[in-house]
Amino acid sequence: MVQSESDAAGIGTHRKRGFGKRLPRWSLAFGVLLITIWIFRITILQGMGSFLIKTDASCTADALYVLGGASFDRGAYSSRLLKDGGVPVAYCTGENVPQSYKAEGRLVTEAELSRAAAIRAGADPAKVLPFPYGTSTWEEASGVLHHAKDKGFDTVLVLTTDLHTRRVGKVFCQRFAGSGITVLVHAAPSSQYDAAHWWTSEEGLLMVNNEYVKSLYYAITY
Repeated sequence: MVQSESDAAGIGTHRKRGFGKRLPRWSLAFGVLLITIWIFRITILQGMGSFLIKTDASCTADALYVLGGASFDRGAYSSRLLKDGGVPVAYCTGENVPQSYKAEGRLVTEAELSRAAAIRAGADPAKVLPFPYGTSTWEEASGVLHHAKDKGFDTVLVLTTDLHTRRVGKVFCQRFAGSGITVLVHAAPSSQYDAAHWWTSEEGLLMVNNEYVKSLYYAITY
């Protein structure tokens, strides 16, 4: 049966009217969603940062491993943990050399920088030892595992920056699975941003973005 031009026009008009009726509903729903996100934006942003932080309450272990990176914050905080007496010795990891030092021709590793920061903060040099191994969290976890086994440690405390703790904990727990060694993760607060309000500084924005990207990368790769 051949459809007349008038019938076709009527169907087309009906479709347009139907679309016109549906469009405002979707627009309204989308608008409500945007308003809701805006109203609760602070809570959402705080939740995004809080999710990345996961630490252990105990700071008592056979040794402390200060991961490479953020050497000033982690090194200085390791001095505090040593003074508290929960750990007898600290090992500073990381074989990367910061770009600024390379530019000056100074091949100083992250391990050496963290150790220097700890000593300047009052740590006993004999209790802070360099362990310049690893260019990534996964490599550091592997190095710490072999080192802890050689030393006969039962429990190790891993120190990193606050927003790194969840990812670091997952990597170390995965790497140490079946080893019989307990891994505790502790956070050193950052001097470059406020973890509770990370979105208010460029450093905080970069840190959270990088952590979520790295978390995805590690989930896919390992």
